[in-house]
Amino acid sequence: MQTITITGPNPDLIHDMIGGEDVPRIEIEAELYLPDDTSAPCPAVVVSEGLGGLQDKRERDYGRMLSNEGYVVLVIDSFGTRGVGSNGDFIRAMSVTEAMMLGDAFTGLRYLAGRPDVDAGRIGIIGFSYGGMITQLAAYEQLARAYLPDGPRFAAHVSYYGCSIPRLEDPTTPGAPVTILIGGNDRNVSIPRVHDIATDLRRGGSPTEVITYEDIYHQWDGTDETRRWVPANLRKLHLRVGRDYGIRDEKGSMQMQGRWSRRALIARRTDPRGYHILRDRLTTRNSNEVLLERLQAM
Repeated sequence: MQTITITGPNPDLIHDMIGGEDVPRIEIEAELYLPDDTSAPCPAVVVSEGLGGLQDKRERDYGRMLSNEGYVVLVIDSFGTRGVGSNGDFIRAMSVTEAMMLGDAFTGLRYLAGRPDVDAGRIGIIGFSYGGMITQLAAYEQLARAYLPDGPRFAAHVSYYGCSIPRLEDPTTPGAPVTILIGGNDRNVSIPRVHDIATDLRRGGSPTEVITYEDIYHQWDGTDETRRWVPANLRKLHLRVGRDYGIRDEKGSMQMQGRWSRRALIARRTDPRGYHILRDRLTTRNSNEVLLERLQAM
């Protein structure tokens, strides 16, 4: 593993990327995992971390596993980059926006596509929880165009228990397949809304599959051997991204106009009843088999 930095945009909101000239830049911290054999260009993967931050038994485990399978893997540390890696979930959510994490993901894509040991046409993205949401958002052409107007584009998207927060008015995609993996007992996501998002993506041009693991909780690939309660969930936070890149609350009149209005909107729709996390080894094995199948198909 190598620790590297790559330079990319650091917008508060996606709308800030329009025009692009005044968007601040940031040195993004990341970990690079290389396969043993890079004599020929390899497929590659960007990993977008969950709101729990970069974890050895999640993001880094996938970096090691996928590099052993022959992939060049870039694990992005969006929270550590911005100085909140050691803080709790609430501080991370309020400090690091979706626009920032998308910028990190697309910067990672651009970086990998420029490496001589990477096949630029075979770069996928995977993510966990909040990063799973980023993985889904990266499938939309409207958002990809804001960050990388001239390409490249991801060739596959695999979302592990991704948050079900945003839907786009323009669902057009470049056509890469999307796989969304969720637990049937996951109360951090709205399962009906997950299926609505999948319908949007199909309508936009991406073959999209939702795989539900019945009786399984959030973060089944973690380390919690007994069920752990997390004191807030985001399944009632429903946002709509307009064709003008504006973001509004679907259940009210609030508009996301900056960092403070974003914080207020999240706080307003956060459900204090929380959700549970529980490890399940069989589901981890099954979902990782799905992951490898989807990446091999790139």
